[in-house]
Amino acid sequence: MKNLLPLALLLIVSSMAPAQANKADELQEFIKQYEESWQSHDAERLEGFFADDADMIVGIQPRIVGREAISSWWGGYFLRIDSGRLLTISVESIRLLSPDIALVNVDTTTGGAHSKTNEILESRKARGTWVVTRDSGDWKISALRAHSPVGELREAPGTDK
Repeated sequence: MKNLLPLALLLIVSSMAPAQANKADELQEFIKQYEESWQSHDAERLEGFFADDADMIVGIQPRIVGREAISSWWGGYFLRIDSGRLLTISVESIRLLSPDIALVNVDTTTGGAHSKTNEILESRKARGTWVVTRDSGDWKISALRAHSPVGELREAPGTDK
Protein backbone atom coordinates (compact mmCIF):
# COMPACT_ATOMS: atom_id res chain seq x y z
CA MET A 1 0.00 0.00 0.00
CA LYS A 2 2.88 2.35 0.83
CA ASN A 3 4.28 1.96 -2.69
CA LEU A 4 0.99 3.04 -4.26
CA LEU A 5 1.10 6.56 -2.80
CA PRO A 6 3.90 7.84 -5.08
CA LEU A 7 2.12 6.31 -8.07
CA ALA A 8 -1.16 7.95 -7.08
CA LEU A 9 0.54 11.35 -6.70
CA LEU A 10 2.20 10.94 -10.09
CA LEU A 11 -1.15 10.18 -11.70
CA ILE A 12 -2.76 13.25 -10.08
CA VAL A 13 0.06 15.59 -11.15
CA SER A 14 0.21 14.20 -14.70
CA SER A 15 -3.55 14.52 -15.09
CA MET A 16 -3.37 18.19 -14.02
CA ALA A 17 -0.84 19.15 -16.68
CA PRO A 18 -3.15 18.61 -19.71
CA ALA A 19 -5.96 20.53 -17.98
CA GLN A 20 -3.62 23.45 -17.32
CA ALA A 21 -2.34 23.29 -20.89
CA ASN A 22 -5.94 23.42 -22.16
CA LYS A 23 -6.65 26.51 -20.05
CA ALA A 24 -3.46 28.16 -21.32
CA ASP A 25 -4.59 27.40 -24.88
CA GLU A 26 -8.03 28.90 -24.10
CA LEU A 27 -6.35 32.02 -22.71
CA GLN A 28 -4.06 32.32 -25.76
CA GLU A 29 -7.18 32.19 -27.98
CA PHE A 30 -8.93 34.77 -25.76
CA ILE A 31 -5.93 37.10 -26.11
CA LYS A 32 -5.84 36.57 -29.89
CA GLN A 33 -9.54 37.48 -30.13
CA TYR A 34 -8.93 40.57 -27.95
CA GLU A 35 -6.09 41.61 -30.26
CA GLU A 36 -8.31 41.14 -33.33
CA SER A 37 -11.11 43.14 -31.73
CA TRP A 38 -8.71 45.94 -30.82
CA GLN A 39 -7.83 46.26 -34.53
CA SER A 40 -11.42 47.35 -35.22
CA HIS A 41 -11.02 50.38 -32.91
CA ASP A 42 -14.55 49.61 -31.71
CA ALA A 43 -14.84 50.28 -27.98
CA GLU A 44 -18.17 48.47 -27.67
CA ARG A 45 -16.70 45.36 -29.24
CA LEU A 46 -13.72 45.52 -26.87
CA GLU A 47 -16.05 46.08 -23.90
CA GLY A 48 -17.26 42.47 -24.20
CA PHE A 49 -13.85 41.20 -23.07
CA PHE A 50 -14.20 42.84 -19.64
CA ALA A 51 -16.09 41.66 -16.55
CA ASP A 52 -18.93 43.92 -15.36
CA ASP A 53 -16.90 45.06 -12.34
CA ALA A 54 -13.52 45.15 -14.10
CA ASP A 55 -11.02 47.89 -13.49
CA MET A 56 -8.16 49.24 -15.56
CA ILE A 57 -5.13 51.43 -14.94
CA VAL A 58 -3.17 52.79 -17.89
CA GLY A 59 0.17 54.41 -17.10
CA ILE A 60 -0.16 57.12 -14.49
CA GLN A 61 -3.82 57.80 -15.26
CA PRO A 62 -6.59 57.31 -12.67
CA ARG A 63 -8.18 53.90 -12.17
CA ILE A 64 -11.16 53.24 -14.45
CA VAL A 65 -13.88 51.13 -12.82
CA GLY A 66 -16.66 49.17 -14.51
CA ARG A 67 -17.11 47.79 -18.01
CA GLU A 68 -19.04 50.84 -19.25
CA ALA A 69 -16.38 53.27 -17.98
CA ILE A 70 -13.68 51.13 -19.59
CA SER A 71 -15.61 51.16 -22.87
CA SER A 72 -15.88 54.94 -22.66
CA TRP A 73 -12.12 55.22 -22.06
CA TRP A 74 -11.37 52.99 -25.07
CA GLY A 75 -13.75 55.10 -27.17
CA GLY A 76 -11.76 58.24 -26.32
CA TYR A 77 -8.48 56.43 -26.90
CA PHE A 78 -9.52 55.25 -30.35
CA LEU A 79 -10.56 58.80 -31.26
CA ARG A 80 -7.07 60.08 -30.32
CA ILE A 81 -5.01 57.58 -32.28
CA ASP A 82 -4.55 57.13 -36.00
CA SER A 83 -7.10 54.69 -37.41
CA GLY A 84 -4.27 52.77 -39.07
CA ARG A 85 -2.68 51.89 -35.73
CA LEU A 86 -2.72 48.15 -35.01
CA LEU A 87 -1.93 46.13 -31.89
CA THR A 88 0.31 43.10 -31.49
CA ILE A 89 0.21 41.24 -28.17
CA SER A 90 3.01 38.91 -27.07
CA VAL A 91 2.23 36.77 -24.05
CA GLU A 92 5.14 36.82 -21.62
CA SER A 93 3.55 34.46 -19.12
CA ILE A 94 0.30 32.83 -18.07
CA ARG A 95 0.00 31.75 -14.45
CA LEU A 96 -3.09 29.85 -13.42
CA LEU A 97 -3.95 30.89 -9.87
CA SER A 98 -6.97 28.58 -9.84
CA PRO A 99 -8.98 26.77 -12.53
CA ASP A 100 -10.92 29.99 -13.18
CA ILE A 101 -8.38 32.74 -12.43
CA ALA A 102 -5.22 33.54 -14.39
CA LEU A 103 -2.54 36.17 -14.20
CA VAL A 104 -1.34 37.09 -17.69
CA ASN A 105 1.69 39.26 -18.41
CA VAL A 106 1.88 40.73 -21.91
CA ASP A 107 4.09 42.92 -24.02
CA THR A 108 2.34 45.00 -26.65
CA THR A 109 3.38 46.92 -29.71
CA THR A 110 1.23 49.30 -31.68
CA GLY A 111 2.19 50.40 -35.14
CA GLY A 112 0.86 50.25 -38.64
CA ALA A 113 0.41 52.75 -41.42
CA HIS A 114 -1.09 56.25 -41.25
CA SER A 115 -4.63 55.97 -42.55
CA LYS A 116 -4.44 58.96 -44.92
CA THR A 117 -0.84 58.99 -46.12
CA ASN A 118 0.08 55.30 -45.76
CA GLU A 119 3.20 56.51 -43.94
CA ILE A 120 4.54 53.98 -41.40
CA LEU A 121 3.58 54.96 -37.86
CA GLU A 122 6.17 54.95 -35.10
CA SER A 123 5.94 51.77 -33.05
CA ARG A 124 4.99 52.14 -29.40
CA LYS A 125 5.65 49.45 -26.86
CA ALA A 126 3.96 48.78 -23.54
CA ARG A 127 3.71 46.00 -21.00
CA GLY A 128 0.75 44.89 -19.02
CA THR A 129 -0.71 42.55 -16.47
CA TRP A 130 -4.21 41.15 -16.76
CA VAL A 131 -6.21 39.26 -14.17
CA VAL A 132 -8.52 37.06 -16.22
CA THR A 133 -11.43 35.20 -14.65
CA ARG A 134 -13.78 32.61 -16.04
CA ASP A 135 -17.47 32.99 -15.36
CA SER A 136 -20.02 30.61 -16.88
CA GLY A 137 -17.32 29.22 -19.16
CA ASP A 138 -16.22 32.56 -20.65
CA TRP A 139 -12.92 34.28 -19.84
CA LYS A 140 -13.18 37.98 -18.96
CA ILE A 141 -10.61 40.57 -17.96
CA SER A 142 -11.24 41.52 -14.33
CA ALA A 143 -8.25 43.84 -13.99
CA LEU A 144 -5.90 45.29 -16.60
CA ARG A 145 -2.75 47.25 -15.87
CA ALA A 146 -0.82 48.80 -18.76
CA HIS A 147 2.55 50.45 -18.31
CA SER A 148 5.32 51.88 -20.38
CA PRO A 149 8.09 49.43 -21.22
CA VAL A 150 10.96 49.10 -18.77
CA GLY A 151 13.01 52.29 -18.68
CA GLU A 152 10.47 54.51 -20.47
CA LEU A 153 7.92 56.91 -19.03
CA ARG A 154 4.98 57.96 -21.17
CA GLU A 155 2.48 60.27 -19.55
CA ALA A 156 -0.04 60.44 -22.39
CA PRO A 157 -0.84 56.99 -23.76
CA GLY A 158 -2.95 57.00 -26.89
CA THR A 159 -1.45 59.99 -28.62
CA ASP A 160 0.32 60.01 -31.94
CA LYS A 161 2.71 62.82 -30.97
